[in-house]
Amino acid sequence: MKITKLGILTLLSASLFFCSCSKEETVLEEESVKKDKPVIYDLSISVPCEGNSWVVKNPAATGNTIVSGGIKNWTNSSDKIRTYFYVKATGTIQVGIRANFGVSSTLKISLGEETQEITFDKGNAFNDYNVGTFTINQTGYQFIELEGVSNGGSSFGDISDILLGDSSWKSNISFVDSEWFYWGRRGPSVHLNYEEPANKNITWFYNELTVPVGKDPIGSYFMANGFSSGYFGMQVNSETERRILFSVWSAYDTQDPNQIPAEYTVEPLGYGTGVTVGEFGGEGSGAQSYLVYDWKPGTTYKFLLKGESNATNSIDYTAYFFAPEIGDWKLIASFRRPFPTGQHLTRLHSFLENFNTTMGDETRQVDYTNQWVYDTQGSWSEMTNATFTTDNTGSQGVRLDYDGGKEGDHFYLRNCGFFSDNETPNTSFTRTAKGVAPNIDFSKLEIPVIKTQTLMDRTGWSVIDYSTQEDQGGEGETGRASDVLDGNVDTYWHSCWSGGCSAAAPHHITVDMGQSKTVNGFSFTQRQNLSRTVQDLEIQISDDNTNWVSLGDFVLEKNTSQQTIELSTERTFRFFKFIAKASHDGTNNAAMAEIGTYILE
Repeated sequence: MKITKLGILTLLSASLFFCSCSKEETVLEEESVKKDKPVIYDLSISVPCEGNSWVVKNPAATGNTIVSGGIKNWTNSSDKIRTYFYVKATGTIQVGIRANFGVSSTLKISLGEETQEITFDKGNAFNDYNVGTFTINQTGYQFIELEGVSNGGSSFGDISDILLGDSSWKSNISFVDSEWFYWGRRGPSVHLNYEEPANKNITWFYNELTVPVGKDPIGSYFMANGFSSGYFGMQVNSETERRILFSVWSAYDTQDPNQIPAEYTVEPLGYGTGVTVGEFGGEGSGAQSYLVYDWKPGTTYKFLLKGESNATNSIDYTAYFFAPEIGDWKLIASFRRPFPTGQHLTRLHSFLENFNTTMGDETRQVDYTNQWVYDTQGSWSEMTNATFTTDNTGSQGVRLDYDGGKEGDHFYLRNCGFFSDNETPNTSFTRTAKGVAPNIDFSKLEIPVIKTQTLMDRTGWSVIDYSTQEDQGGEGETGRASDVLDGNVDTYWHSCWSGGCSAAAPHHITVDMGQSKTVNGFSFTQRQNLSRTVQDLEIQISDDNTNWVSLGDFVLEKNTSQQTIELSTERTFRFFKFIAKASHDGTNNAAMAEIGTYILE
């Protein structure tokens, strides 16, 4: 066939048109494929949830949900989870999560005022997911908030990390890394180091302390009178218990009080009514005393500490506490410490710390209003200068929510809660002098005397009532309520759990002592393998097994030693009721090996 020039041009035109159409279709197809494929983002910063996340206003949920590996067991849609990080710059930032979704889940993810709601498909492994672009408008602490909207099962997924990027943010973002998870979750401790008068041998240290209303979360230790060998202040131990705590370190370097040689043991010289005396370990070790006392925020309390050498190669420390509602100085305890750092009080300071990792997202504050010392020459001196410092968690930049200094006429300390207006450590401050020395008649203070706890004979005692016991063989030959009176720490009462039983707390055991007796305190010994140990308990007493009076709520430690609870005043009664409200493991079950009473002689 003969092809003319016109034919050639027509074919070329058709060919060009065809090629043009094919190319356009190819581009569209590629774009369509790209839309279905995940876009790779530079999410180069991984903020581990294990060390940086909390459930908002729910410490119990935090303890259950923020665990090793990050966020797990997240089943409650009302639990909002915040993961905190510190930024030194502003601008747009990409956000993602590293997660494993066992079922399809829809999450609401927020940063500042911006929110994305995303549905994640079911998977069977951890993957990185992009969430979107957000704007950071100010430097300081920020948080990513996760809220469960819906899911195809019971869990909203396991999330190990919050992802941030791009890489240009790396030098401008800090957070708690794996080496600091424990201390990072506790948050920074903060201190005031007082300037002591020169050339004085200090015998007494006086301080006043007020906790502002709303600044007293669980896990707070508001320490008033710190010294070279210990500390004295007040704590929030649980929803139901607060303590006045006084501790003295042993000169022997160990974390286990059982390892302290006899010659290094801190000896109790006496203690006040209702005070519990024992040992402590874990952060050094030594002797400890505490008074369960329901102190109130907004009220000013006074602390008085004595340090004086009365025996060779030792120093005696004695602590007194004044509450306006009591109206008098109350002896807490007195201890003799061998191998002293000096013959008088030295290195006087105050501090604020959080000892509960589930409460590291709550801000606490304390005001210190009046510091004085009394010397061996019989003179009072006011201390108006103090230097603010923080611990390694703060100084190493692990957490930056630390603060302290002077407000008005007093010093203050503040920590935790991820605030950004922190004070520079090692800054010195001067408060306004009060000018009026404490009016204390030392001769009227209670003299420490050693009291001996003598366990009462339990002959004729019987368990006459109980809410539950394990009598279906689940605990073998033990588990019954009567086992708390058999004198054998290897047998125990256990709440029922086998044979279809599902008893819920609180549990109780009622004991008849056979006749009316005068009692100074109660003794408890936990189950020896420390399973289902009781944490929170209440004690009630009665003369007739009908009309009951509560002696209050108390807290037991998770250990195998015999523990005692001393009453504020001696009580006379025939019947008492032990009520187990909560266990250390958080379950409904509870166990107890032995229960008794004692008198002081």
